[in-house]
Order: sequence, then C-alpha cells, then structure tokens
Amino acid sequence: MARARSERLVIHAAGSQWSWAQVDRGSRVTDSGGCDPAEPDWPLDRPAIVLLDASRCLGLKLDLPPLRGHKLQQAMRWAAEEHLAGSAEDEHVVAGPRDDAGQLCCVSIANAVMADLAARLEYVEAERMLPDALCLPWQPGRVSLAENDGRILVRWGDWSFTSFDAELAGDMVDSVAPADTEWDWYGGERPDWVDLRGAADRGDGQPLPAILVRQADSVDLNLLAGSWAPRSAATTRSRWRWTAILAAVAVVLIIGHAALERYQLGQRSAELETAIEQQFQQAFPDVGRIVRPKAQAERELARLRFGQAAGLLDLMHRVAPVIDGQAQIQLDSLDYRDGVLELGLRAPDVAALDQLEQRLRALDLSAEVQTASLDEQGASGRIRISRGGGA
Repeated sequence: MARARSERLVIHAAGSQWSWAQVDRGSRVTDSGGCDPAEPDWPLDRPAIVLLDASRCLGLKLDLPPLRGHKLQQAMRWAAEEHLAGSAEDEHVVAGPRDDAGQLCCVSIANAVMADLAARLEYVEAERMLPDALCLPWQPGRVSLAENDGRILVRWGDWSFTSFDAELAGDMVDSVAPADTEWDWYGGERPDWVDLRGAADRGDGQPLPAILVRQADSVDLNLLAGSWAPRSAATTRSRWRWTAILAAVAVVLIIGHAALERYQLGQRSAELETAIEQQFQQAFPDVGRIVRPKAQAERELARLRFGQAAGLLDLMHRVAPVIDGQAQIQLDSLDYRDGVLELGLRAPDVAALDQLEQRLRALDLSAEVQTASLDEQGASGRIRISRGGGA
C-alpha cells in the first residue's frame, strides 16, 4: 500500500482512447496502457493527474487587481466575457499565476466539458487537472510540440497553448507562432512538416507522459477548483464500500427474479432499439439504412467536425496573407467558434486596425473591430471575421 501511494497515475483524457501511465516519485513510468474511458483498465488506488485536450479550453491573461474568493471569481468571469464567443456564465474560469507584467493568467473551460470529464472519471481519485499542451516544457523564443492520438500539442508562450488536428497543424502552427522561432519536438508520431522546419528532438527517449507530468508539477493551475474540486480519499473509499454492498444486494435480487428479469430486459431492449433508430433518423436524416447506429453516428460526427476544421482553414488561408503583408501588425491570439474567427492584434494605432478591417472586407469577408485600446506601445484590439459580407 505504501508503494501504491508513492506512485501517481497520469490520465491523458484526449481522443476516443485515453492513454494512462503510472509514474514513481522520479517521474519514471512503471506501467502504462490505453483504453476506452467507459471501460477503464488503469489502477484505481492511485492519486491521479488528468491532462485534458488543450483545444477544449482557452488560456487568458486578464488585467485584474489582487482579489480573493468570490470577488476574484466574479471579476474573472466579467473580464473573460470579451474573449469568449458564448456567455461567461456557462464557463468555468480558473486563476493561475501572474506573469512578469502583473497580468493574471487564467484558463476558461465550458462547464459542460467539465461535467462530461467528471462523469467519466467518477471513480478516479483525481487531484489535479490541466491542459496537456500547457505541460510541455517551453523556453522563450521557441515553440514546443508533441503528438498524441492524432493531435499536435503546441505551446508558443508562457501562457499560449492549444492542440490541432495533425492534418491541419502545419498551417495552424505557422499562423500562431512567430516566424523566427525555433521548434522543439517532445515525442509522439513526428509529421514530415516538423522535419522540414528542423525541429530539435528534446524528448531524450522519454515517454510523453513522463515529460508532461514532470512539467505539470511546476504549473500553478488546477482546473479541479470551486464546484469541481476533487473528492477526498475518504469519500471515495466510502463510495466504494456502498457500491460493494449494493452490488451484493443486486446479485441476490437478480438470482431470485431471473425469469422476470429476462422478460423485462427483452421488452426494454426492443423499446431501446426503436428509440435509438428514431433518434438517429432525427439527428441524421440523410442516412438511409441503419445497421450499426453507434459506428454510423461516430462517422457522421467525424464528418461534421472535419467540416468545422475545413471552415477554419479556409478563413486562415484568406486572412493570413493580409496580416503577413502588414509588418506593423502583430497577432497575439486566435479563437474560432461557430464559423467566426476572432483575432487579437497589436498595431501602431487604431487607424491601422481600421485599415486591416477594410482590407479584409475587400476580400468579401465580414470583418468588424470589436474592441480597440491604446497604450504606450500602440493599439491593441480584436477583430471578428466570418465568410460573407464585404465592403
């Protein structure tokens, strides 16, 4: 038992198959695997660190005074509102450290995503949860990359991180990272375009989970905060005891009512099959014959996700040349939701932002400066861009 408590479980909650690794105090991997989160095969008696797909959350830097408790939570939500496509009330915003300029580093993630992860990790003794790409080692003037389950993890700043689909990542990394930065590769299946950039191999033969968990120890952030704070170990053990008792009672009842159970299950199975077919036809009316609803639904959802990615790539191919052609404009952030691309920019003055807006409209794009402000270094603002519109 002492050895079990000295080891930690790292769960990489990304993709359809979640990978996991068991690491000792020296961050050396002692066991590892991968499984469907609905049928986990990882050890259940270890404290766990959960690394989620960085594309499911948003890193922010906010200008906020020192606050605590409820006042800090309320101020973060209000300040984060302008960076989000939806309502901040639907988001879980967590404070991290302050940077050298005094800005508060935060991460915003939808409460719906947190609820989904909490349900899948119901019986895991999770102590911390962080974005996977934020746990890549990083040095100023460089870009850190790694691959996991068909996605490319990217970190290009102290609080700038995300992940991209491997097929789109080559173009997307160029759009967010400065052109003169050097690239570092930390593990996974290495794409050809990474070799073309001459990325240095920094993994030193170590498994990616070992690299990420070592860096996670130095990241001052835990998404398991507030209403999503982790349960105590005692609560977890108590729940397991009650689960065992209820399971024993259920076995006795099943044995005593076997015949009735078979009949009820048969009736329920037929009803569920009918309900599944009806829901499937409502969700995907263009699909004809229904043979394997789960596999067919996953295929249709994958097709829809690729369509969203293609829309982003199309906008980037049209917008990038305009921004590259204006050396005085610097791209600070990028967000894409529901067909709308939002860029955070710095320029010498507000007029330069207005001129950029006009150039984008000339490409038959809908473009609008949302916010603009001036400081000693020039102007900063956000432009929302979507297809259609024009001058």
